[in-house]
Amino acid sequence: MNLDTRYAFHLALDISAAGVFMAVSGLYCLAEGMTLQQLGWFFAAFYIVMVVLEVPSGFLADRFGHLAVYRLAKGFDMLNFVLLVLAPSIATVILASAIGGIGRALGSGCLEAWYVNQRYKEGRNESIKAALSRANLWLLSGLGIGAAIGGLLPALVPNTFSQAYLNGNPYKVGLILSMVIHLAALGISFLTFHEGENVRSLRDHNHESRVSMGGNLLTHFLVNPVLIRLLAWQLLMGYALANHSVYWQPVFAMLEGGNSMLEWVGVIVASNYLLAALLGRLLGVSTASFSAVTILPGYAVCAAVALIGMSLVSNPWGFLLANWVFISAVFLSRPVIAAELHRHVGSSHRSAAVSLLSLSLNLGGVMTGGLLSWLTQTFSVPVAWQISALVLIVSAFSLNLSQAALSRTDRPRE
Repeated sequence: MNLDTRYAFHLALDISAAGVFMAVSGLYCLAEGMTLQQLGWFFAAFYIVMVVLEVPSGFLADRFGHLAVYRLAKGFDMLNFVLLVLAPSIATVILASAIGGIGRALGSGCLEAWYVNQRYKEGRNESIKAALSRANLWLLSGLGIGAAIGGLLPALVPNTFSQAYLNGNPYKVGLILSMVIHLAALGISFLTFHEGENVRSLRDHNHESRVSMGGNLLTHFLVNPVLIRLLAWQLLMGYALANHSVYWQPVFAMLEGGNSMLEWVGVIVASNYLLAALLGRLLGVSTASFSAVTILPGYAVCAAVALIGMSLVSNPWGFLLANWVFISAVFLSRPVIAAELHRHVGSSHRSAAVSLLSLSLNLGGVMTGGLLSWLTQTFSVPVAWQISALVLIVSAFSLNLSQAALSRTDRPRE
């Protein structure tokens, strides 16, 4: 099995654990007796810890090894699920969520940085965008399959088994499966990444402090306008994704027949990622020849039009069609942004740069929270989506014009 296939397979396996948990996380919390306020604390603990540790963990991986930090992340991921399954109190559940945030931050960007460095080491740096796009399709498939299994598995658990071994919470079976997947990913990583750490990257940082590493990376970004624009693109996609994630289920439930269809929410969520993967596969050859300057505005416009469509339709199937287009546009943009980032970042700061990209996505979501809350209170969710779609289009074309102007005056370094 070649490097590209091993990396893509491992990515799909790893992310499938998140897909399983995503399908049952809210229902698990409610079955544990959590109030809506405590549910908010549960997710807040995860995201706050993840955002705070996102970039520092990237520096840690660049300093001590991408594979070593990835395997450490798997340890925190498994501890998270052990605590969730055995949690004796709500406080323990929230603590487990914070530990999950540590695992997510540590694992962010590690494997991608190792993979890109390894391809460069093997002299195969000419097709990074195509390779990352193929891996992204595996990732979306893993998410979709995981979400489908997570949505269906609790219904298969006999009530007597749930009462006897799961404290009456059948959703714990999904958490146990996620823990097993993380354990499998940890064990298999010694086979799929048998080449070992990137020795050059470790040697480059032998005498460099984390403060010095941070200063060097910040300076590198500030003097390179292309990197600033890539962070802005990721921020914009985070803004778009949060617009959708917060309100799509309540809006869908208000449509005629939508509430009954939400009983199949696991299948709906799974279909979002699986259809995005299928669309990405169909578009793979035709989009490979386009530059980021050309393709990113196209994805942004598709996402904006889909958001407007979801705000206007009255039929649940029409809503789902727009929903599928939206998810595809946002998630297919990620490898395009990442590939362009890797062209401008060296191996010694690659993991931290990927973590910075992930941080931008999350900050876009944070930015959406306050704005969307005000817009929905002042107007309504559909109007808020329409305004956000306009913001998305204007911002995308502004970034495109500035990026196109820059590309005419400065060619990127390989």
